Amino acid sequence: MKRIHLVLTVIFAVFVSASCNAQEGQPSKVKWMSVQDAVNQGQKDGKSAKLIFIDCYTSWCGWCKVLDSKTFSNDTVAAILNYYYYPCKFDAEGKETIKIDGLTNNPSTKNGRGATHELMKVVWEGQRGGGYPTMAIRRGNFAPVDCIMGYLGPEELQPALVYYAENYYKQMSFEKFKDKYVKEYQKDVLKKIFKN
Repeated sequence: MKRIHLVLTVIFAVFVSASCNAQEGQPSKVKWMSVQDAVNQGQKDGKSAKLIFIDCYTSWCGWCKVLDSKTFSNDTVAAILNYYYYPCKFDAEGKETIKIDGLTNNPSTKNGRGATHELMKVVWEGQRGGGYPTMAIRRGNFAPVDCIMGYLGPEELQPALVYYAENYYKQMSFEKFKDKYVKEYQKDVLKKIFKN
């Protein structure tokens, strides 16, 4: 009996491992770019530039990983990001140097957890603290629009992305928009982003 239990345990472990590896090996649905590339593209596109969406993460942040596996893997969220934004992944403890409007944002001179990149000070400016995940929304010229702190599932992030991309934030509160999104706006958004 112990032998059968051991064999079943090994088979289950192999199956789970294969499933995880298959998911990790899948290409991302979101067409991620670096922050530097997004800033360069925004400057190039000028007045017709899209918004920049920055997923600020760290290697040790558990909710950042859930955001990747549950939210950014969602077909609708990915399509909204690809359609309306220059979507960026940014390792907030990474070693990339980023230049924006002649200012250089350098990586931390520290190593490991807590080695926060200078760009995070820019992203978190005006916020009541920082944390991960942080999702920053900036204009093409990198002027701030908003900063979303913490994990959001696909159903929560989708209306927030549309709220900023379609400029509803200039007309109404997010609470009001969120209440109307599914009833009034979602159908047209989905038709627009999935028309190709």
